[in-house]
Amino acid sequence: MFTKKKGLIRLLCMIAAEALLIFFIVWVFDPFCQYHAPFGGREAVLNDRDNQMPGSIRNLSYDSVLVGSSVTENCDSSFLDEKYDCNTLKIIRASGSAADLLYYLEMAEQKQKLKNVFWCLDLTAVSSEPECTLYGEDVPRYLHTETILDDNTYIFNKEILLETIPTMLAYEKEGRNVGGNAYDWSRGKEFSAAKAMQAYTRPDSVLEPQDFSESKEKIRQNLKLIAEQIESHPEITYRFLFPPYSMIWWDCAYVNGQLEERFYILEQALPVLLSYDNVEVYYYQNEEDIVCNLDNYMDLVHYCPDVNQYMLEEMYAGEGRVTAENWESVLQRMRDFVNEINTVLIFEYYPRQ
Repeated sequence: MFTKKKGLIRLLCMIAAEALLIFFIVWVFDPFCQYHAPFGGREAVLNDRDNQMPGSIRNLSYDSVLVGSSVTENCDSSFLDEKYDCNTLKIIRASGSAADLLYYLEMAEQKQKLKNVFWCLDLTAVSSEPECTLYGEDVPRYLHTETILDDNTYIFNKEILLETIPTMLAYEKEGRNVGGNAYDWSRGKEFSAAKAMQAYTRPDSVLEPQDFSESKEKIRQNLKLIAEQIESHPEITYRFLFPPYSMIWWDCAYVNGQLEERFYILEQALPVLLSYDNVEVYYYQNEEDIVCNLDNYMDLVHYCPDVNQYMLEEMYAGEGRVTAENWESVLQRMRDFVNEINTVLIFEYYPRQ
């Protein structure tokens, strides 16, 4: 005879069974790599850097890392795997500050024995706040812990179940954001002078050079953090690449009185990096054919994947390498180049006022 008690027990059993099924589905497919690497012949689909970064560092297999911000994401890391005989994981942080990227890098060093660190070093990373921001209130903390006990918002999440997992399976079938193309965001984006110029309206007047004395301490602290990382791992080869921002990025710095701060970052960073035997430095900010062709960009800094590939190929060929003997002349040539941008080349795109 059916009773309220039996009905309640049946209802609870159904809820428990559904919860167990949901847990099983999320655990098996595990789109954030929280618990394991993909198995059953599946590939890791990496398309959500903020949510997937901690789990992929903990649970995927690699012996090298490619570190940087969104300008690094479109690099095909399989090129590095082929040329340097390694297995590379991308470590990406949007607008990646040095402190945040070092947080991830140190996590990787605890999980794997690294051979190579390829670091696409943004100037803004060196002048950013030297404190890690990955402990903020708006950051899902369960992503950064290894226990399953705080994963309720991941396991029992309708968006994960009905959107994230189906999208992951569709991307895997397409071969999108897998292997060396992890986190590649270039699909469907427009790279053109018209698009780049939408991001920059050149003002009529040029401001006086700004006082950046407060930034100097941040720069010093960030370089100290990077130096400590290098010193603590002499077994790792670090290759730093300075990526090519567009001419309008440099012109924007000039008209807003920020140019000297950007050169100060370079003047401080290069001798620090070059003081270590396990460091190589490559400089691509003076590539005129890239920097002065706005068809390579979608805004002031984000360039097309061809530029990413160019940097990797040049690095492997040893081109653009900066040494303790030539870094000062490299910077002087950069100053001359930026002066030409500000006085001549920029007016190929923006009319003189």
